[in-house]
Amino acid sequence: MKLSIITINLNSKKGLEKTINSVLMQLFCDYEYILIDGDSNDESRATIYKYTDKFAYWVSEPDNGIYHAMNKGIRAAKGEYCLFLNSGDWLATPTILENIFANKPQADLIAGDVYFFDTLTNSIKWFVPSPDRITAKTLFLGTLPHQATFIRRSLFSKFGLYNEQLKIASDWLFFLDALLLHGCSYQHHPEPVAYFNMDGISCNPVTASLPRREQLYILRQKYPLFLPDYDQLDLLEKQSQSWLQSREYRVYCFLEHIGVIRVGIWARRLKRFVLRIFKTDRSW
Repeated sequence: MKLSIITINLNSKKGLEKTINSVLMQLFCDYEYILIDGDSNDESRATIYKYTDKFAYWVSEPDNGIYHAMNKGIRAAKGEYCLFLNSGDWLATPTILENIFANKPQADLIAGDVYFFDTLTNSIKWFVPSPDRITAKTLFLGTLPHQATFIRRSLFSKFGLYNEQLKIASDWLFFLDALLLHGCSYQHHPEPVAYFNMDGISCNPVTASLPRREQLYILRQKYPLFLPDYDQLDLLEKQSQSWLQSREYRVYCFLEHIGVIRVGIWARRLKRFVLRIFKTDRSW
Protein backbone atom coordinates (compact mmCIF):
# COMPACT_ATOMS: atom_id res chain seq x y z
CA MET A 1 0.00 0.00 0.00
CA LYS A 2 1.41 3.38 -1.03
CA LEU A 3 -0.44 5.58 1.45
CA SER A 4 -2.17 5.34 4.81
CA ILE A 5 -4.59 8.21 5.44
CA ILE A 6 -5.22 8.59 9.16
CA THR A 7 -8.16 10.62 10.49
CA ILE A 8 -8.67 11.23 14.19
CA ASN A 9 -12.01 12.47 15.49
CA LEU A 10 -13.72 13.54 18.68
CA ASN A 11 -17.30 14.81 18.65
CA SER A 12 -17.10 16.37 15.19
CA LYS A 13 -19.77 14.59 13.18
CA LYS A 14 -20.17 17.30 10.54
CA GLY A 15 -16.41 17.75 10.07
CA LEU A 16 -15.83 14.01 10.00
CA GLU A 17 -18.24 13.44 7.12
CA LYS A 18 -16.63 16.23 5.11
CA THR A 19 -13.19 14.73 5.66
CA ILE A 20 -14.31 11.22 4.73
CA ASN A 21 -16.03 12.36 1.54
CA SER A 22 -12.93 14.24 0.38
CA VAL A 23 -10.94 11.02 0.73
CA LEU A 24 -13.51 8.82 -1.00
CA MET A 25 -13.67 11.23 -3.96
CA GLN A 26 -9.98 10.69 -4.77
CA LEU A 27 -9.14 9.21 -8.17
CA PHE A 28 -6.01 7.73 -6.60
CA CYS A 29 -6.81 4.26 -5.24
CA ASP A 30 -3.56 2.98 -3.75
CA TYR A 31 -4.38 3.97 -0.17
CA GLU A 32 -5.92 2.61 2.99
CA TYR A 33 -8.13 4.69 5.24
CA ILE A 34 -7.79 4.52 9.03
CA LEU A 35 -10.24 6.17 11.42
CA ILE A 36 -9.46 6.70 15.11
CA ASP A 37 -12.37 8.03 17.16
CA GLY A 38 -11.99 9.05 20.80
CA ASP A 39 -15.28 7.55 22.00
CA SER A 40 -17.39 10.43 20.66
CA ASN A 41 -20.76 11.07 22.28
CA ASP A 42 -22.29 13.03 19.40
CA GLU A 43 -23.47 11.44 16.13
CA SER A 44 -19.93 10.61 14.97
CA ARG A 45 -20.45 6.90 15.48
CA ALA A 46 -23.45 6.91 13.14
CA THR A 47 -21.20 8.49 10.50
CA ILE A 48 -18.50 5.89 11.13
CA TYR A 49 -21.02 3.04 10.76
CA LYS A 50 -22.27 4.62 7.53
CA TYR A 51 -18.80 4.33 5.98
CA THR A 52 -17.44 1.35 7.91
CA ASP A 53 -16.75 -0.68 4.75
CA LYS A 54 -14.46 2.12 3.50
CA PHE A 55 -12.04 1.84 6.42
CA ALA A 56 -9.13 -0.58 6.49
CA TYR A 57 -9.18 -0.12 10.27
CA TRP A 58 -11.27 1.89 12.70
CA VAL A 59 -11.79 2.10 16.42
CA SER A 60 -13.93 4.19 18.77
CA GLU A 61 -12.60 4.20 22.32
CA PRO A 62 -11.26 6.67 24.90
CA ASP A 63 -7.75 7.98 24.32
CA ASN A 64 -5.27 10.30 26.01
CA GLY A 65 -5.29 13.10 23.47
CA ILE A 66 -4.45 14.03 19.90
CA TYR A 67 -1.04 12.36 19.62
CA HIS A 68 -2.14 9.20 21.43
CA ALA A 69 -4.88 8.86 18.79
CA MET A 70 -2.42 9.52 15.95
CA ASN A 71 -0.04 6.91 17.34
CA LYS A 72 -2.87 4.37 17.31
CA GLY A 73 -3.30 5.14 13.63
CA ILE A 74 0.43 4.76 12.93
CA ARG A 75 0.50 1.35 14.62
CA ALA A 76 -2.38 0.18 12.40
CA ALA A 77 -0.92 1.66 9.20
CA LYS A 78 0.67 -0.43 6.44
CA GLY A 79 1.31 2.24 3.80
CA GLU A 80 4.69 3.47 2.63
CA TYR A 81 3.62 7.01 3.59
CA CYS A 82 1.24 8.37 6.23
CA LEU A 83 -0.98 11.43 5.86
CA PHE A 84 -2.75 12.83 8.93
CA LEU A 85 -6.01 14.38 7.79
CA ASN A 86 -7.84 15.29 10.98
CA SER A 87 -11.60 15.45 11.25
CA GLY A 88 -12.82 18.74 9.75
CA ASP A 89 -9.91 19.06 7.30
CA TRP A 90 -10.37 17.99 3.70
CA LEU A 91 -8.34 17.26 0.59
CA ALA A 92 -8.20 20.13 -1.88
CA THR A 93 -9.21 18.33 -5.10
CA PRO A 94 -10.18 14.80 -6.19
CA THR A 95 -6.92 14.58 -8.17
CA ILE A 96 -4.44 15.78 -5.56
CA LEU A 97 -3.21 12.35 -4.39
CA GLU A 98 -2.96 11.18 -8.00
CA ASN A 99 -0.89 14.26 -8.87
CA ILE A 100 1.53 13.71 -6.00
CA PHE A 101 2.18 10.02 -6.50
CA ALA A 102 2.23 10.17 -10.30
CA ASN A 103 5.72 11.66 -9.92
CA LYS A 104 6.88 8.64 -7.87
CA PRO A 105 8.28 10.72 -4.98
CA GLN A 106 11.23 9.32 -3.07
CA ALA A 107 11.70 11.88 -0.28
CA ASP A 108 11.13 10.99 3.36
CA LEU A 109 8.87 14.01 3.80
CA ILE A 110 6.74 15.49 1.01
CA ALA A 111 4.95 18.70 1.93
CA GLY A 112 2.28 20.43 -0.12
CA ASP A 113 0.54 23.74 0.39
CA VAL A 114 -2.50 24.34 2.57
CA TYR A 115 -5.49 26.67 2.82
CA PHE A 116 -6.52 27.92 6.27
CA PHE A 117 -10.32 27.91 6.26
CA ASP A 118 -12.30 30.15 8.61
CA THR A 119 -15.64 28.48 9.34
CA LEU A 120 -17.04 31.66 10.94
CA THR A 121 -16.83 33.56 7.66
CA ASN A 122 -16.96 30.43 5.49
CA SER A 123 -13.93 31.62 3.56
CA ILE A 124 -10.24 31.03 3.04
CA LYS A 125 -8.28 33.10 5.55
CA TRP A 126 -4.74 32.31 4.41
CA PHE A 127 -2.93 30.37 1.74
CA VAL A 128 0.24 28.90 3.24
CA PRO A 129 2.80 27.40 0.85
CA SER A 130 5.36 24.95 2.16
CA PRO A 131 9.00 25.96 1.63
CA ASP A 132 10.97 24.80 -1.38
CA ARG A 133 13.97 24.33 0.91
CA ILE A 134 14.03 23.53 4.61
CA THR A 135 16.18 25.61 6.97
CA ALA A 136 16.33 25.85 10.75
CA LYS A 137 14.55 29.20 10.42
CA THR A 138 11.66 27.46 8.65
CA LEU A 139 11.10 25.22 11.64
CA PHE A 140 11.74 27.87 14.28
CA LEU A 141 9.09 30.20 12.89
CA GLY A 142 6.54 27.50 12.09
CA THR A 143 6.30 23.91 10.96
CA LEU A 144 5.25 21.81 8.00
CA PRO A 145 1.47 21.58 7.57
CA HIS A 146 0.53 18.25 9.12
CA GLN A 147 -2.57 17.76 6.94
CA ALA A 148 -0.51 18.37 3.77
CA THR A 149 2.68 16.45 4.60
CA PHE A 150 3.30 12.85 3.58
CA ILE A 151 5.60 11.12 6.07
CA ARG A 152 7.46 7.94 5.25
CA ARG A 153 6.06 5.44 7.75
CA SER A 154 9.44 3.83 8.43
CA LEU A 155 10.57 7.08 10.10
CA PHE A 156 8.27 6.32 13.02
CA SER A 157 9.97 2.94 13.43
CA LYS A 158 13.41 4.54 13.31
CA PHE A 159 12.83 7.61 15.46
CA GLY A 160 9.79 6.74 17.54
CA LEU A 161 6.15 7.77 17.57
CA TYR A 162 4.75 11.17 18.50
CA ASN A 163 5.50 12.41 22.01
CA GLU A 164 2.19 11.98 23.83
CA GLN A 165 3.21 14.31 26.68
CA LEU A 166 2.86 17.31 24.36
CA LYS A 167 -0.53 18.74 23.47
CA ILE A 168 0.19 20.64 20.27
CA ALA A 169 3.89 20.62 19.31
CA SER A 170 4.68 16.93 18.94
CA ASP A 171 4.51 16.98 15.14
CA TRP A 172 6.81 20.06 15.22
CA LEU A 173 9.26 18.08 17.38
CA PHE A 174 9.09 15.11 15.01
CA PHE A 175 9.83 17.29 11.97
CA LEU A 176 12.62 19.06 13.86
CA ASP A 177 14.30 15.77 14.78
CA ALA A 178 13.76 14.16 11.37
CA LEU A 179 15.12 17.08 9.36
CA LEU A 180 17.74 18.71 11.59
CA LEU A 181 18.98 15.79 13.67
CA HIS A 182 18.61 12.85 11.30
CA GLY A 183 18.95 14.63 7.95
CA CYS A 184 15.84 13.14 6.35
CA SER A 185 15.15 14.10 2.75
CA TYR A 186 12.48 16.67 1.93
CA GLN A 187 10.49 17.62 -1.15
CA HIS A 188 7.95 20.39 -1.76
CA HIS A 189 4.94 19.59 -3.89
CA PRO A 190 3.86 23.07 -5.11
CA GLU A 191 0.13 22.55 -5.07
CA PRO A 192 -2.62 22.92 -2.44
CA VAL A 193 -3.10 19.54 -0.78
CA ALA A 194 -5.68 20.28 1.90
CA TYR A 195 -7.95 22.75 3.62
CA PHE A 196 -7.18 23.22 7.31
CA ASN A 197 -10.26 23.82 9.46
CA MET A 198 -9.39 26.60 11.92
CA ASP A 199 -11.79 25.32 14.60
CA GLY A 200 -9.09 23.19 16.25
CA ILE A 201 -6.81 23.69 19.25
CA SER A 202 -3.99 25.30 17.25
CA CYS A 203 -6.21 28.28 16.29
CA ASN A 204 -8.04 28.65 19.59
CA PRO A 205 -7.23 31.99 21.33
CA VAL A 206 -7.39 30.21 24.70
CA THR A 207 -4.40 28.05 23.71
CA ALA A 208 -2.59 30.65 21.57
CA SER A 209 0.50 30.66 23.79
CA LEU A 210 0.74 26.87 24.05
CA PRO A 211 2.80 26.22 20.88
CA ARG A 212 5.56 28.64 21.94
CA ARG A 213 5.62 27.28 25.50
CA GLU A 214 6.00 23.71 24.26
CA GLN A 215 8.59 24.69 21.64
CA LEU A 216 10.70 26.48 24.26
CA TYR A 217 10.42 23.44 26.53
CA ILE A 218 11.64 21.19 23.70
CA LEU A 219 14.56 23.46 22.82
CA ARG A 220 15.68 23.70 26.44
CA GLN A 221 15.61 19.92 26.74
CA LYS A 222 17.09 18.90 23.37
CA TYR A 223 18.54 21.90 21.50
CA PRO A 224 19.65 24.50 24.09
CA LEU A 225 22.20 26.04 21.71
CA PHE A 226 19.34 27.09 19.43
CA LEU A 227 17.56 29.14 22.10
CA PRO A 228 19.26 32.51 21.32
CA ASP A 229 18.51 32.06 17.61
CA TYR A 230 14.91 31.11 18.37
CA ASP A 231 14.41 34.22 20.51
CA GLN A 232 15.97 36.44 17.84
CA LEU A 233 13.88 34.96 15.03
CA ASP A 234 10.77 35.13 17.16
CA LEU A 235 11.39 38.85 17.74
CA LEU A 236 11.87 39.46 14.01
CA GLU A 237 8.65 37.58 13.27
CA LYS A 238 6.71 39.69 15.77
CA GLN A 239 8.14 42.87 14.25
CA SER A 240 7.18 41.62 10.80
CA GLN A 241 3.62 40.86 11.93
CA SER A 242 3.39 44.25 13.61
CA TRP A 243 4.47 45.96 10.36
CA LEU A 244 1.94 44.00 8.31
CA GLN A 245 -0.84 45.13 10.64
CA SER A 246 0.27 48.76 10.81
CA ARG A 247 -1.37 51.80 9.24
CA GLU A 248 1.90 52.55 7.42
CA TYR A 249 1.78 49.18 5.68
CA ARG A 250 -1.82 49.78 4.56
CA VAL A 251 -0.76 53.16 3.16
CA TYR A 252 2.18 51.49 1.38
CA CYS A 253 -0.16 48.90 -0.17
CA PHE A 254 -2.52 51.65 -1.32
CA LEU A 255 0.30 53.66 -2.92
CA GLU A 256 1.61 50.52 -4.59
CA HIS A 257 -1.87 49.74 -5.86
CA ILE A 258 -2.26 53.14 -7.55
CA GLY A 259 1.25 52.97 -8.97
CA VAL A 260 3.07 55.58 -6.87
CA ILE A 261 5.55 53.11 -5.40
CA ARG A 262 6.13 51.54 -8.79
CA VAL A 263 6.84 54.96 -10.34
CA GLY A 264 9.39 55.68 -7.62
CA ILE A 265 11.14 52.36 -8.18
CA TRP A 266 11.35 52.91 -11.93
CA ALA A 267 12.60 56.47 -11.39
CA ARG A 268 15.47 55.20 -9.24
CA ARG A 269 16.29 52.53 -11.80
CA LEU A 270 16.31 55.14 -14.57
CA LYS A 271 18.61 57.36 -12.52
CA ARG A 272 21.12 54.51 -12.03
CA PHE A 273 20.96 53.73 -15.76
CA VAL A 274 21.67 57.35 -16.73
CA LEU A 275 24.57 57.57 -14.29
CA ARG A 276 26.13 54.42 -15.72
CA ILE A 277 25.76 55.65 -19.32
CA PHE A 278 26.89 59.23 -18.94
CA LYS A 279 28.95 59.07 -15.71
CA THR A 280 27.56 62.42 -14.70
CA ASP A 281 27.70 64.26 -11.38
CA ARG A 282 25.97 62.01 -8.80
CA SER A 283 24.97 64.75 -6.40
CA TRP A 284 21.42 65.23 -7.84
